[in-house]
Parts: sequence; structure tokens; C-alpha cells
Amino acid sequence: MPNNNSEKINNQPDLSIVVLCYKSGKTIIPYVERMEKELLEGGMESYELVLVGNYLTGTDDSTPTIIHELAKNNPKIVSVTLEKKGMLGWDVIEGFKVTRGKAIAFIDGDGQMPSADIVRLYRVLKSGEFDLVKTFRKTRLDGAYRRFISNWYNFVFHILFPGASFRDVNAKPKLMTREAYNKMDLSCDGWFIDGEIMLESMRHDMNVAEVPTVFHKNEWRGSLVKVWTIFEFLQQLAKYRIKYWFNK
Repeated sequence: MPNNNSEKINNQPDLSIVVLCYKSGKTIIPYVERMEKELLEGGMESYELVLVGNYLTGTDDSTPTIIHELAKNNPKIVSVTLEKKGMLGWDVIEGFKVTRGKAIAFIDGDGQMPSADIVRLYRVLKSGEFDLVKTFRKTRLDGAYRRFISNWYNFVFHILFPGASFRDVNAKPKLMTREAYNKMDLSCDGWFIDGEIMLESMRHDMNVAEVPTVFHKNEWRGSLVKVWTIFEFLQQLAKYRIKYWFNK
């Protein structure tokens, strides 16, 4: 399916927002409407939304068609609807590739992480003091299982990478300057993409700020973080611990 209609936007926007829409279906429509309302109410008019609806062959996922239609009717929306060659990290990187903004944000499109955070994080980034600004989930409403996985992951991450000063590796949205993004060497195509981004921020000695947020329960689908994800996290943590011994 055709994807990349960024040519509709002639001027470089202040902010590109990559929204991960995998299997979102029709729920992405009110999500985008709410996000755009929040952006305008926050005084942000120079932005683009990069909706990433990559799909697995043979599935009946309607998301690519839906976001392609949204992009046709909204010049601020760029659609990325590719046949998947990876999972979460691959989607993030493919979304990043088409961004044009002076700053870049990314967030899940399932509503668990408030899109309203983008405005307040952008104001922090615009202060010029930080290269990357992100949230940490001070309040969580997503249940004991997800809290356990997250706490365990952050605990192991800090043991393996004791120089990490941030508290919540996977929390989003994450916002970074274009200059910060250009320094990063991102290659992870799986669940560890947030970890890789934070490790790259450490490798380049970037100034990072964290802002508290509320993490909501997903009301329309079950968690994509399954038991097997724990083993992928362990594998990736070990891989990147070895990698960053030699890549400082």
C-alpha cells in the first residue's frame, strides 16, 4: 500500500510526532482528533503527525487503510503503512525516517500514555536545556502484571547500566531534538527500542529530563507485552550490555 505522503507539507514543522498505530483500527480516529485538539489548545500549530500502521501479511488489520484515509484528508498527517519486516523497534525507526520536524516525538496510539503530555514535554524541550525529554509513570492504572514487568525491567536495566539516571526506560512520549536524533545509531527492531534510545542518550552524554505522568489502563485490547517478551528483554539486555562495553 502506498505510504509516505510527506510531500503535502511544504515547510519544516517544529515538531514531528510519530504515533505507533499497530492494530489500532478505528480507535485511532478519535485518538488523533483528541491529540490535534490538545496541540492546538496548547498553542502548537507547526507539527506533523506520522501515523505508523505497518501490518503483518495475511492479517485482517484495517489500520493501514484507516490511517491512509486520514492522511488523504489532513495535510498534517503522514501515513506509513508498510508490510512488517520487524516489530516495535522497526515501526519506530521507519516512522523516524520520514519525519521532517525540528524536534521529534513518539508515542503509542492506544491512549495509555496521555497525548496531552506532548505539549508540556515540548515546552521543556524548547527551554534549550535538554536534548531529550520523556515521562516516567508515577501513577499506573494498568494492573499488577504490567507493573511487575516494568519494575523488573527497570531494576535489571539499572544493574547492567549503573550510569543510567532515568527511572522509567519505556515510558513515553519521548521527545528529542533533531540534533540528538541524528547522533543516535538505532537498529533494534524489537521491544528494546526504548532502551536503545536511552542508551544512545547516555553514550552521547545528552541532557535528559523526566516528567511525571499517569499511565492508563488499555480499555480496548489486551497487553501486547506477553510472557515471551520477558525472554526477549533478557536477551536484548545482555546483547546491549556487551555492545556498549565496546561502543562508548
